[in-house]
Amino acid sequence: MKKRMLCLLLAVLCLSGCGQPPPARAADGADWDRSWVTVGNVVGVDAPVGLELRENNDALAANGMYYAAWSIGEETPFVNAEGDDAKLYDAQIYLLLAGYGQAEKAEDRAAELLDMAAAQYTVEDTMEAVHNGQRFTIMTYTYHTETNPYQRGASAFGVYRNYAVSVEISCREDFDGDAPAILGDFLDRCHYSV
Repeated sequence: MKKRMLCLLLAVLCLSGCGQPPPARAADGADWDRSWVTVGNVVGVDAPVGLELRENNDALAANGMYYAAWSIGEETPFVNAEGDDAKLYDAQIYLLLAGYGQAEKAEDRAAELLDMAAAQYTVEDTMEAVHNGQRFTIMTYTYHTETNPYQRGASAFGVYRNYAVSVEISCREDFDGDAPAILGDFLDRCHYSV
């Protein structure tokens, strides 16, 4: 029994050491702040006031995928088209990182994500922008489906080293916030590991 407990304790200690410590510095020269939401040990988000972290998921880390989500406003219950219960907010921001062995593959993936968004949404504007040293293609749009509870949004697509980066804000019809401005502020507060 003691041997079994010792093995269990050693396994727990080994597993607790599997996570990587956050980076020491960001590419923009800032010290890595432990209050930032670290996504995939690549991006640290100093979320603007009014954004509530809802999820920071690295369950797909073995495949190089990382995901985090924030919300604005109070939770509202919702039943989707399939009859499933969901939670809605005035707006939600999603950050997706997709890591690859080569930067070229990340660039291809970022281009694919941009093309998929252009096919899914009614695009109002597309432009290039730089936020905290990172270049993005920014797209603003409306949703052209009646089953989506969100009516409009904005997305940013870019590449950092060998990671495709996608950040999206989705807004409900009665949300009076400026989606591109909120997205820009969010991107300005993203810090990238050295």
